[in-house]
Amino acid sequence: MSWYVGVIVVLALALASDLYLRVRAFRREGVLRRVVGLAWNENRRDFYALAAREFERGRRYAHPFTLGYFDLDDYQEVHGRFDHGLAEAMVRLVIESARCSIRSSDVLARLGGDAFGLLLPEAGSEAAGAVIHKLQDATREASRETALPLSISGGVVTCLPPAESLDAAVSAADRLLSGAKGAGPDTIWTEVIVPQPIEGFEPMRLRRALRQPPAFELPMPPPFSRRHRD
Repeated sequence: MSWYVGVIVVLALALASDLYLRVRAFRREGVLRRVVGLAWNENRRDFYALAAREFERGRRYAHPFTLGYFDLDDYQEVHGRFDHGLAEAMVRLVIESARCSIRSSDVLARLGGDAFGLLLPEAGSEAAGAVIHKLQDATREASRETALPLSISGGVVTCLPPAESLDAAVSAADRLLSGAKGAGPDTIWTEVIVPQPIEGFEPMRLRRALRQPPAFELPMPPPFSRRHRD
């Protein structure tokens, strides 16, 4: 009788393990489908709409705002020399690495091909740097496990309120991404946009006028006279 009970326990554990793996795979595939399954233009539109809302919220409540772009370094070469499916598998591995690295409040969007957008609401430069380093480490670990050439290059900009505009942040991140890609694979360039004092944007003459009362050096008009009027 004891061996019968043992067999039942083993079968129950095997079924439980199989169920756990199936549920985990289903959830993982569901997340990947939500991120990758969208058309790129839909992902791009949703990403920038959310970025605009988070940017305005950060400016309203004086919270930092971080936006980043990154590319998968060898995606185009693998896509051209080997197989489209293999290149897409690399994309999925990068997304899975990102899921293990970013916070629950962060947003990752595939903007097209091997291009990704990363939104880090209320993240200062130190917090954003920690997220990016974790993403790089997770990507390198996935590369070691799969023997696929997985590395990313990107540009990350942090705006301290009040920032100039979302367009300025986007332009800065795009410029940093171009510089990082030119510097070599697995490179991330970062920048912090610090608010400038108002005086820094004023012409010199206006600064003097604001700091000193205006001087009335012009000759005063002659006194009013009825005789001149007549």
